[in-house]
Amino acid sequence: MSYEVLARRWRPQTFEEVTGQTHVTTTLGNGLRTGKLSHAILLAGPRGVGKTSIARILARSLNCDEGPTLKPCGRCSSCVEIANSTSLDVQEIDAASHTGVDNVRELRDSIRYVAAPGKHRIFIIDEVHMLSQAAFNALLKTLEEPPPRSLFIFATTDPQKIPVTVLSRMQRFDLKRLGSAELLARLRQITSSEGIELPESVLRGIIREVEGSLRDALTLLDRLVSGFGSSITEEAANTVLELVDRRILLDVLDPVLAQDPAAALSAIRRALEKGIAPTRLAADLLEEVRHHVIASIVDEPGELIQLGQEEVTEIARRARKHDVETFQRLFRVLLNRSQELGLASRPDHALELAVVRLATLPSSEALSSLIARLEALESGGSPAPEGGGSGARGSPRAGGGRPRPATGFRGSAGPESPSPRRSETSKPPGAGAAPSPRRDPAREARLRAEAKSHPLVREVMDVLDAEIHEIRTYAPAPGAPTADGDPS
Repeated sequence: MSYEVLARRWRPQTFEEVTGQTHVTTTLGNGLRTGKLSHAILLAGPRGVGKTSIARILARSLNCDEGPTLKPCGRCSSCVEIANSTSLDVQEIDAASHTGVDNVRELRDSIRYVAAPGKHRIFIIDEVHMLSQAAFNALLKTLEEPPPRSLFIFATTDPQKIPVTVLSRMQRFDLKRLGSAELLARLRQITSSEGIELPESVLRGIIREVEGSLRDALTLLDRLVSGFGSSITEEAANTVLELVDRRILLDVLDPVLAQDPAAALSAIRRALEKGIAPTRLAADLLEEVRHHVIASIVDEPGELIQLGQEEVTEIARRARKHDVETFQRLFRVLLNRSQELGLASRPDHALELAVVRLATLPSSEALSSLIARLEALESGGSPAPEGGGSGARGSPRAGGGRPRPATGFRGSAGPESPSPRRSETSKPPGAGAAPSPRRDPAREARLRAEAKSHPLVREVMDVLDAEIHEIRTYAPAPGAPTADGDPS
């Protein structure tokens, strides 16, 4: 086939064309300019960020007929041969398929042959962490005392697997994931040059999928071009790339914020019936709640939320109607429930009940009222009335109009509280300042037990325990030791 994919067609040819790795290209460019380039270089970083491209550019910069230069011409025989992987002086080796010590011995034997006049012998070893321990050992002496005019360039996605003795003999450069702004600018440039028309929301959706990998972004863009040509709609892109439309997420989030569990349950069921995986839907809901947390605490959230300006404005408007604690509690509960989806026999049912739970969470004010009532009861005071006894939504018990007992408990200020003993409150006539009464731990423990056994206190404590377990903590793993040291 003659078609060349976008990732190969738009592979950078000079250091200036490399996206988002200025800290690496600048250092290598200065080394070329001053002639102080290390004989062994390690390029480490995630997939699709330019490791192999930088290695090839460095090889062309050294062996170009106009080199060493920062801008290889791309026309001389050396540049063309390196680009086509046919150069005798530049060898590319895939360590994933050449892992043995015999492969390294062949490389070590071939390095004895000198390069063409004015050129360098360059070895590019991709995924070098796949070499065996024996292969690394066979490479040590060559890395310590390399032949003149030779260069080793290693690329890896997992530098932790490379022995320290090898790492100490090379200069390491860590490539970073590309930022959303860098990816968006590059994709805009490519789509404009290729004549591809697609909404910016689709580009931002692609960026959210690729985790900072430009090659992955171009691969997804290729899928769209192959399926729909140069004119792509948002609906078509969402179908092919399995992206979740934000309108679906907002249809679920709005009734959750309105504490309407029936509407939230209907919305999540409609979303699941569209074929969206429960885990994917939960992850996107988490991201949407995260956007609202940011909009609640940041004046200009556009830099942290990778969406269009209209969408960011809409999120900020919705976030102003609720406090940040509300969104943080939604995030914690949804994250906790999302981790359980993989354990459920029906993940869709688990997600439905998770959304119902989000829509029935008590408000922050209700929890504060419960804590105040508990403190008042345990300190011997009277519990504060809850919403005037109207049983408002978010109270500890739905329809909370249940009358409280008219009598207090021991230690409270109710009518049945025993009066204090004379011996504990009065002092003998003529005596000076009375000494502080002695504490009676047994009596204090008895009073605390009686307070906690009171129906009102038990009710408040049970509700608080359930809420705190759901919102603040996570269940321990099976077999993990609990606070008392026993396995759970």
